[in-house]
Amino acid sequence: MARKSKYDLGKLRDLVASGKTKSEIMEAMHIKNHPTFSNLMLKLMDEDKKYYQVKEARKMKQTKQITIKIGKNQTLTLSSKVLAGSGFNAGDTFTVKFFKNRINLTLVEK
Repeated sequence: MARKSKYDLGKLRDLVASGKTKSEIMEAMHIKNHPTFSNLMLKLMDEDKKYYQVKEARKMKQTKQITIKIGKNQTLTLSSKVLAGSGFNAGDTFTVKFFKNRINLTLVEK
């Protein structure tokens, strides 16, 4: 006799059919880990004898790490090329915090 799941396959079927992403489905059904989600999907596909494909949420594009040197006059310059796509604009103001081997810049809201 098969063990009964605490997750409702009907609800999973409806969420998949509505085009929800994997993370949205996991949140809606209170599924805490990915292997459980995968097992439920396999169970659903076996029951329906149909293949279901679930969309993955888009991942944020990671930016390349950039190395910048402190200049002759003890200045640190971030060029427009370095800032391209960052959302920062000319005239933006930042607070500066210094740590042991790190500098933290935080945008001051206007």
